[in-house]
Amino acid sequence: MNLILFYLSFGIGTLAGSSFLYTLVIFSQSFPSFHGFSGIVFFCLFLPFPLIFLGTGYLLDRYSKKWILFSFQAIHVLAAFLIFYFADSFAGNPLYLLPVAFLNGIAMTTVLPGRMAILRDIAPHHRLVFHTIAGNLVLILFFGINPVIIGSLKESFNFSELFGLLGSMNILSMILLIFVRITEVTHKIEGIRFNFSEVKNFLLHDIVSRQVMYVAILTMLALGPIQVLLPLYVRDVLGLGEFSRGKVLAPLGIGLFFGGAISMVLHKRDNKGRILLSLLIFSSFVFIGFFPFQKAWITSLSLLLFGIAGGVLSSLLPAILQKRSEDRVRGRLLSLYMVCFQFTPAVSGLVSAFLGDAFGIIEAFSYLGGFFLFASILSFFVYSELREA
Repeated sequence: MNLILFYLSFGIGTLAGSSFLYTLVIFSQSFPSFHGFSGIVFFCLFLPFPLIFLGTGYLLDRYSKKWILFSFQAIHVLAAFLIFYFADSFAGNPLYLLPVAFLNGIAMTTVLPGRMAILRDIAPHHRLVFHTIAGNLVLILFFGINPVIIGSLKESFNFSELFGLLGSMNILSMILLIFVRITEVTHKIEGIRFNFSEVKNFLLHDIVSRQVMYVAILTMLALGPIQVLLPLYVRDVLGLGEFSRGKVLAPLGIGLFFGGAISMVLHKRDNKGRILLSLLIFSSFVFIGFFPFQKAWITSLSLLLFGIAGGVLSSLLPAILQKRSEDRVRGRLLSLYMVCFQFTPAVSGLVSAFLGDAFGIIEAFSYLGGFFLFASILSFFVYSELREA
């Protein structure tokens, strides 16, 4: 029952959080603004990760994960209700969205790794990898399906009401978290320091974990254009409305779900590194298939295949880190992983927004796709330790 309560809180909070990101991006695209503005909003959502991840990782390693998570999730509520109450003001002054996006990003720096780190304290030790994958499956599933959910809700609600709903969902998630019983151990460890040296030393000595971080960065690079440029491509090039746009993008979530489910089988295999690097190449090929044909069903099929590969990648990567890391650095290591996982798409999303404005959406996709493919093939041959892991 305790795990059920946790997963309910996890699922509702994750759906609210991922939906907030998508809704804020399309909200920023709904009124006139300067070139690349939605990319800047998206960038501000994740800017706090590299700035304060060390501090939030320290908090998770040193103090009660449950109440740290509860406190930072309250910031999600604040950000959502700020837009709920002042949506008209934001529409008239779009730049005011940037500090709200940054505020929401501060919450994400701790909420995302905090939920994963809590699994260590409530899941049976021999099932830790399984529950890490299961938790990540919840994360990627709701990330993938939120466009169709928000697209459907947008038919009946305005943006202000949507943000009010998302804030209320976070409150429900926090209430459920209160009733989760957690036997915490790591915060009692003495001598944990507010610095990065222990994590750095761990990564210097564990080359497989270091290469996992590199692959996480390459994996997440493609998500920036998908979250910033692809909704514009579906709206402006394919000419589809809000609900239809959500349906075109929804197969990403379906693929992520199946990919995460497949990873529950693959995590027991010995050659996980070779699987990861091969799927990285495959996902780069699929990325190139998003745009050339200008057909909605081809875009959806490509998203489905990309999601399957991404679901396996984003499930196995943190599971490997969770298993290889030491107790005293796990919170900070997972926070660093979340920086790679979340901030990399922010950078690529910002770059893709400006490339789209400068050269056109299709041309931007082609340049980015070529880069991803080259980097993934190179990684397969360079990261030999991970390939043999």
